[in-house]
Amino acid sequence: MQLTEGQRLAVDQLHRIVQASHGAVEATHLTASANRPGYAEVSVSIDCADLPRTQGGRRLRSVEAVTVLIPPNFPFTAPSVRTRHTRFAGAPHVNWGRHVCLYRSTATEWDPADGMYGFINRLLDWFEAAAAGELDRPGDPLHPPNTPTDHTAGLLVVRRDVPTARAGEIWLGAALLHRVNDGRCDVVGWLAIGEPWPATLQQVQESVGLPADARLFLAPVVITTKHLTFEYPLTARELVDALAQDHITPRLLLGLTGCVVDHNHTLLRPEGEAGPEEDEDVPAAPVHLLLGTPSRGIAGDGPRQTHLVAWHLPDFADQLGRLTADTALSGHPRLAELGDKVIEFGTEWLTSLPTRWMRVYEARPEVTVRRDHATPAAWLRGKRVLVLGAGALGGPVADMCARAGAAHLTIADHGLVHPGILTRQPYTDADIGLPKASVLADRLQRIDPHHTRIEALLGDVTTRWADLDLHSFDLILDCTANRIVRAHLERARRTDPIPWPPLATLMIGHQATRGIAALSLPGATGGGTDVLRRTALAAHTDLRDTFDDLIDDFFPTKPRTELFQPEPGCSDATFTGSAADVTALAGQLTTGILHALASPADGHTMATLIVRMPTGPTSTQPTGPRWLSWSNDTVVTDEATGYDVRITPAALAEMRAEARRGARVRGPRVESGGTLLGAIDDATGVISVDEATGPPPDSLLTETYFQHGLDGVSRHLAACRKTTGNISRFLGMWHTHPHSPAQPSPTDRAAMTRLTLPLDDAPTRALVLIAGGPAPIWHKWLTTGDGPDLYAHLATRTGPAQAIPPAAAPPAHLGSATWWPGGYSTRPHSPFSPVPPPDKATRP
Repeated sequence: MQLTEGQRLAVDQLHRIVQASHGAVEATHLTASANRPGYAEVSVSIDCADLPRTQGGRRLRSVEAVTVLIPPNFPFTAPSVRTRHTRFAGAPHVNWGRHVCLYRSTATEWDPADGMYGFINRLLDWFEAAAAGELDRPGDPLHPPNTPTDHTAGLLVVRRDVPTARAGEIWLGAALLHRVNDGRCDVVGWLAIGEPWPATLQQVQESVGLPADARLFLAPVVITTKHLTFEYPLTARELVDALAQDHITPRLLLGLTGCVVDHNHTLLRPEGEAGPEEDEDVPAAPVHLLLGTPSRGIAGDGPRQTHLVAWHLPDFADQLGRLTADTALSGHPRLAELGDKVIEFGTEWLTSLPTRWMRVYEARPEVTVRRDHATPAAWLRGKRVLVLGAGALGGPVADMCARAGAAHLTIADHGLVHPGILTRQPYTDADIGLPKASVLADRLQRIDPHHTRIEALLGDVTTRWADLDLHSFDLILDCTANRIVRAHLERARRTDPIPWPPLATLMIGHQATRGIAALSLPGATGGGTDVLRRTALAAHTDLRDTFDDLIDDFFPTKPRTELFQPEPGCSDATFTGSAADVTALAGQLTTGILHALASPADGHTMATLIVRMPTGPTSTQPTGPRWLSWSNDTVVTDEATGYDVRITPAALAEMRAEARRGARVRGPRVESGGTLLGAIDDATGVISVDEATGPPPDSLLTETYFQHGLDGVSRHLAACRKTTGNISRFLGMWHTHPHSPAQPSPTDRAAMTRLTLPLDDAPTRALVLIAGGPAPIWHKWLTTGDGPDLYAHLATRTGPAQAIPPAAAPPAHLGSATWWPGGYSTRPHSPFSPVPPPDKATRP
């Protein structure tokens, strides 16, 4: 024969193997295959005389001869092997009595580079395992029986776990089949003989959660407790003989089929037609006989699972089944005699048929493992998810949630499909002009209609919170990239007395080269707006300039002036980027969020994931993901405004450090204080305290009075504004009431009214924060760090700012109390010594 280049390579490799084996492997008789055009056949003999054998192993001859079939495009297609006998028929991994299966999956196990060397090694391993009785080794998945499927017989998808037959018994019943289309049916339920069956089609539809237009019918099912064969036969007579070994007779099969067919006619009979005279108008349902045997599972690991095959019977089976049911159910002797003849005829007809085996796809949990089971996406399985936004980010994110098996997915968006978005959003030309949320929900619903419910919420989400029970969701994903939506979410989350589910805010940079995801876990003090602000602070204050690219993309000091408008002058500004860009970023951000949800970091309730797309090989830009995380703030409510005052752990730690130093140096009851830096967000009702400083050197500190100095304050504030990109500014002042209630004194209230501040351009309002508490609470804060009592008030100047004469000493009404300077001084001022006047008087 004329060998191809690949076949010549295989023969050459096989010749080298024979030479190196010293007689253990022989190869002869190279011929063209008579059954497989283009294939070459080689007779190979394997020396098995010295293989270790066990009692449960296969009986091997001293030399076993096989035929190796070499494909014309070797090594890009794996060779195959068959025996010249049927002694191995019924053994695991032997198909059709002769074909030895060496690879579970050639796509992953066959390496073209190994060629015949790897193939012969596999064959030797198979013989060794056969002799040792380890073709199905403990821990390996069992290979289910082979079935010669007929593509014209149809497709069956099994979605529900199969009933189990009791030991020594047979399970008889029916499968509920959903007819998806003319060529496919899904198993969506099971009905056992002896149990009540639904009387109407509507009851069947409701029992399995399918809509009223779903086409359903029943199919007879027989499940045995015995393994029949490793390969199902091609003729019905062989099948009937095999089933008879487990007492499953043709009479039983025909009787069960008749019972199921008769019930199908009851279900499918048009409403209002109850008599058998109308049965001729009832559409005949396909007859599929399902057989189950215990042939699946893990070798050596407990009981086996049921393996299902489906035999598609001709249309005549419907008529024969009805006739069988009519004669069997009648009590008339003549009809009973006729029933015996019907069974006899049916048996002859049944055994004369070929077996048209349907293709069976498994989707039931008991025998399948999801491909994403060991990934972060597994967290979404069975969860309720709200996705805000159905655009470039929300579209792929919602798709990922649906494919991960979310039980309920709500997609909220008010936008319509425009022609320009088709370049990177999951819509088609036919969708133009339609609501994004509706189109996306309809498309995603088709991914897994049996387990996932997807609904669309149209309109502006900021006005439709009442339509959403936010606490019913397990995860909220904000993919709108909309500041207004983020502010609404922050305020709604802050004012809700019930903790929210995890909230993730996803954003993409202006050129789709970077993405960030801000995550707030349940109980976190801040939502998306808050966490993004923390991210901006961390980026601006990083001393290594690691986040300069992030600042330029998301947190510029000055508003970006170069905006991209796809339709200049008319469309909203957006980013530039392709479908590949946004899908890659959406996937990385979503995976990171799910990873954080599946394995939350101890003590950190807020985090931001930074993702950078790969760049060119000569780029110096940083790449790869990066996490930033934060612990909860200490939150105090300003009773007057209702605002949340969020004090970062770093700011509270600085206040505590100053209080501890003051107690050690000045005495346990001397007040102290300093400046607060942060920001006020009136839209969300949040006051953020980022930093707390100690008292300036020219401050006056006594046991009953604290006067904030001026020395160095303006310089520090200017440096802070520059360092943080003007994110953190002067916010107010704090001071302590050691061993006293955290409430303002008359002096404090007077200062809040005048709002005298250590600034040349004093704002019209500032935060006043007092830390105090009874002796046990105060002492515990200083020693262990447990929070003190706190008072917060956003004071507003009610009149014009007035210059107050500088004070060289505490007010006269305090008498000759010992008072201390601020800064790092360790000595108090003498009651009679003069004090250099500060640049400007302050009495906070």
